[in-house]
Amino acid sequence: MTKYKVALFDLDNTLLKTEDASVAALIYALNQDGVEVTPQAIVELMGLPGIDMARELGSSNPAKTIDIFNERINQEVDLIKEYDGIDEMFAGLRELGIEYGIVTSKLRRVFDDEMRSFPKIRAIEKVVLSDDTKKHKPHADPIEFGMQKYFPKLNRADVIYVGDSLFDMQSAHAAGVDFANAGWGAIPANDFSEAEYILKTPNDLLEIVK
Repeated sequence: MTKYKVALFDLDNTLLKTEDASVAALIYALNQDGVEVTPQAIVELMGLPGIDMARELGSSNPAKTIDIFNERINQEVDLIKEYDGIDEMFAGLRELGIEYGIVTSKLRRVFDDEMRSFPKIRAIEKVVLSDDTKKHKPHADPIEFGMQKYFPKLNRADVIYVGDSLFDMQSAHAAGVDFANAGWGAIPANDFSEAEYILKTPNDLLEIVK
């Protein structure tokens, strides 16, 4: 018997390195609104839904900014990369009989557009998107929605959430599940001392869940 029965994952900067593409697209979108921001200001808000990021960064029309962002990021898709070791991690989880899914702040249409370039990620059937809940990370709602929809018979202690941001950790703890920080994509300056686990590589997760 394994320690955990389900592993849920954030997407951006956990399964896929999207930071460069997201920063480039959001800077472009904000510039159209006359807003100048630094890449660091954007990085610090990663993990929030895009419209909340745009609002925090000073957009006068966050919805329009994110519409521009969503169009622009399709031109930046070449900057999105899969982290080394992700395929092997998923293979290891399957061998252990551990189910897995994604809980992300992306809108469905953005997810569908971007994942055309990443068929293995797109093939994951259990996915929670921003459209699915009224409240988003750092609230518990996205993770709780995923557990209720896909794993209704499991206890919270059976689930671990893996993510790169403080918002991911806060969401996991609000939902009452353990959190593993994806150190390969996390912001080094952030304080993850309250995380149950700090992972250096995707393979580290396999040792934890056994």
